Amino acid sequence: MTVKQTVEIKNRLGMHARPAMKLFELVQSFESEVMLRNGTGIEAEASSVIALLMLDSPKGQQIEIEATGPDEVEALSAVVNLINSGFDED
Repeated sequence: MTVKQTVEIKNRLGMHARPAMKLFELVQSFESEVMLRNGTGIEAEASSVIALLMLDSPKGQQIEIEATGPDEVEALSAVVNLINSGFDED
């Protein structure tokens, strides 16, 4: 099964190197695969910092998060919480 949720990027600078690295490190603690998709359909595996940077996600951008795997609910919740916290930057 797969779980999905859409969230808004809240931190002032959007998805740049520091938030991408925080997200990458977070998803390493889960077995599930986590995919992010921006409004134009560009997808990025959360296990790739470079792919996350390619999302080009400024503040206010809607991002769909999709998790698939044995701990998908927990993984999705953790990623949503990180993004909603503004990656603890603001």
